Amino acid sequence: MNKTNMERILGGVVTASIPIVICVLSILILLSPIFMNLEYRLPNFPEDQYGFSTEERLDFGNRTRHYLVTNAILDDLRDLKFNSGEPIYVERELEHLEDVKIVLQGLFKVFWGAVAVLVFGGVYARFRNWWNGYILSVSRGGWLTAGLLGTILFLSIVSFRSLFTNFHLIFFKGDSWLFLYSDTLIRLFPIRFWQDVFLFFGITTLAAGILLGWLLPKIKRQS
Repeated sequence: MNKTNMERILGGVVTASIPIVICVLSILILLSPIFMNLEYRLPNFPEDQYGFSTEERLDFGNRTRHYLVTNAILDDLRDLKFNSGEPIYVERELEHLEDVKIVLQGLFKVFWGAVAVLVFGGVYARFRNWWNGYILSVSRGGWLTAGLLGTILFLSIVSFRSLFTNFHLIFFKGDSWLFLYSDTLIRLFPIRFWQDVFLFFGITTLAAGILLGWLLPKIKRQS
């Protein structure tokens, strides 16, 4: 393979890697305690009609978040109890959370692969006189991200429930993600929580994509 063809292929892979990196970085912010602590304390965030206080939501919600992003095992959630001694999660909820963790672990592996591509591309560009091509590929990746997220935001505005449903149908089997309003997962993470998650994810990722697509060429022209 000659140098031109290799750089064309590498440029395409670099461009495709940008949306992955930006999206996962936004997800990591959403999986931080900062977002959850702010979300539950919003003045118009719906109260739990079955009795969870804000403090209990923060406690159980952050423990659930911790399970998803660390090496914690499912028994750590299985051991969580109400004051009555009853487990806060039934087995169906625990199975879904285990599925969510598997999806996230796969996503993080793809993320690190995308990061490796960007690093390799940058090193190659530095030593093989391909810096302009690399910057252009990254910039295109930013605009690609903006286009994808603009579409998601539009669909979210048109019909959030449809977008939410299709998202789960893609990543989870059957109706394993459907729960009663009285189940702990819905009490901790009501539909309003997920609306805000999608909105934050869409805005931050869209902004990052536009910034990357617009700013990098300007910096390059001025250097």
